[in-house]
Amino acid sequence: MQSNNNLFKFALKKPIIKTYAIHQSQKRQFWKRFFEKKINIASLVILATIIISSLIALIFIRNSPTKSIDSNSNFVNNLPAINQLVVHNFERGPQVDFIREIAKLEGQRAFQTNSIPQFTIAFDSALDSGGDITVNTDIITLVYNPYDLIKAINLNSNSHISLPSTLLGTNQNGVDLYARINVSIFITLTTIILAIAINILVGFSLAAIYAFHERKWYANLIDKIATVLGSIPELIWIFILCIFLGTQWYWILLAFSLISWISYYEIAKNEMLGLIKKEYISAAIVVGLNKFQITYRHLFKAILPTMLILVVDRLAINILIISSLAFLDLITNEGNLNIGTILKEALLSAKSNWVYLVLVSFYLTSFSISLKLFNISLATTYYPKLSLKK
Repeated sequence: MQSNNNLFKFALKKPIIKTYAIHQSQKRQFWKRFFEKKINIASLVILATIIISSLIALIFIRNSPTKSIDSNSNFVNNLPAINQLVVHNFERGPQVDFIREIAKLEGQRAFQTNSIPQFTIAFDSALDSGGDITVNTDIITLVYNPYDLIKAINLNSNSHISLPSTLLGTNQNGVDLYARINVSIFITLTTIILAIAINILVGFSLAAIYAFHERKWYANLIDKIATVLGSIPELIWIFILCIFLGTQWYWILLAFSLISWISYYEIAKNEMLGLIKKEYISAAIVVGLNKFQITYRHLFKAILPTMLILVVDRLAINILIISSLAFLDLITNEGNLNIGTILKEALLSAKSNWVYLVLVSFYLTSFSISLKLFNISLATTYYPKLSLKK
């Protein structure tokens, strides 16, 4: 009989003996379920990429988002994306004569220096095939490069027009669009995130007061105030407050802080009324924890996933509310930078600079879609039954 040499040998790996269940917190279970699905990871990566890209874009800002790159010249107004020709209609007058004179002087300078002209007029509707200026129309169409025009003016006159690099051109007031777009997005998102943080703190704290003191008069007062405020759409409240307070970012932040806590209060209140009856809360009271410790050490962690789902959804809603302020002409000062201001401005200047509208629309669309996808991922992770519905 042959001996079996495999009966006795050293173990290469220590076996894991699962004789008892390994406890995992609800938060750890939540994120474990979240990262098990590739679509959830993809939604998080897309949203994080958009946010990080927006932050990186701020580093490359070189000009003011509210002031003209040269307040002494109108030639820096409505500049297109770099190296693009523009089509402008002028009435006969000194402005057309000046542009033609600059083109003439630049041609003479280039001839004398044996170089290529810095500026030429690509098309002049007032010139016929023979080159003579007609007098049959008062409207003249010129096609030219405005960047080259500014360079030619600096070369052939005593003017020194500032022309910093402008990746996306300028608006009707000569303000750099790249700086204006990115700063507006940053201010809007910062305002909304600060408002949401305040709303969570206020809503959760008031819900805790109501849950632990449900029969007290001040708890009933809090609940009635929330009911009254919630009976009128939040959008109307924000509009009313901004009319009286103002539309600067800090007044908008105050308006959201005063009104938008209601949705967080209702969710926290409903969940907290059930949680305070749980055994682990009773055990926490027995071991000597006070209500403040129970509220922010145990209840807040338990309600946080639900709050997080609402936060993602509220981001998109708050962006819509702020944008509405500009479209309803509640924000008329161009120095009040937010997403609504630049979107309205982009729509008005679509004919002269379509790139402006495309970029703003693309950012808003992609950011809103990524928020919605991330919101769905969080909801289906927290409520697994939602992902099973057809």
